[in-house]
Amino acid sequence: MIETKRKPQGGRAEWLLLLIALFVSALPLRAWSAEQKQAMGKLPHVAGIKGADDRLTLDVTRYPWTRVGRLNHNGNFCTGILVAPSLIVTAAHCFWDVRRRKWAPPSVFHFLLGYNKGAYQAHSRLKSYILSSGTKPAPGDVRPPAERDWAIAVLTAPLGEKAGFLPLVSYHDVDFRTHRYRPDGVRVSFAQGGYSRDISHVLTGDRACDIKGIMRSRDGKGRLLVHMCDATRGDSGSPILLREGNSYRLLAIHVATLHQPGGEEYGLAVPADAFRTRLRELEARMGGSNGK
Repeated sequence: MIETKRKPQGGRAEWLLLLIALFVSALPLRAWSAEQKQAMGKLPHVAGIKGADDRLTLDVTRYPWTRVGRLNHNGNFCTGILVAPSLIVTAAHCFWDVRRRKWAPPSVFHFLLGYNKGAYQAHSRLKSYILSSGTKPAPGDVRPPAERDWAIAVLTAPLGEKAGFLPLVSYHDVDFRTHRYRPDGVRVSFAQGGYSRDISHVLTGDRACDIKGIMRSRDGKGRLLVHMCDATRGDSGSPILLREGNSYRLLAIHVATLHQPGGEEYGLAVPADAFRTRLRELEARMGGSNGK
């Protein structure tokens, strides 16, 4: 909601402040750097920002960011991405009610596609969601470990029919070297975009970040993609994308930040390989045809 304020009554200083405010609002929006935050009296470091803050504001009206939205619940939010006409994928812990220590019902969530400063391109409620088990959460289920921290949600409205959705790519088919070119001359890079907690009303992202590789889970059964994309709270569920020229595919979703004793930080993401089969099964039951 826009608040209306009384017009300044005469003071030159007031008019000067108004002109400055108008000038600032007309500037192109970008994420504040760590140095700028420190100068403004904010915390100099945000967990998940690796070195310099490389996040930039992303245009939610342009591909592939038209497929990304904010998943809202009771003042909290995560990031989700369309992977089929009526399906989004996000981090499973986004559905975990920390205060009540149980899984929240799907009906209390709102998915705002292309959210930007209070406006959005499209909206949908959630009909249901499944966890890595392939089923809806049971009363005894607890928050899963990072390698199984994913969920697929069914939307009440098929937003992907108009906005489109992203196909998946297996990490087995990806060369993690960055800023390289394929033999046919197509440039290959990696990008991430999400709704960071400290810049919560615009979609920001790291448009050229490094992938360190794949690590095994403690039990050896799961895999996690280790990345250097600048992602923090609110970015949970945000896509890690493989870009080949002007084409994008979903490689993984960000779920956590790994803090090392020496101060180094690494992003952890669940590879699309982890939820590919469940996605196909769910689409088959719904009569979908993504199958990628």
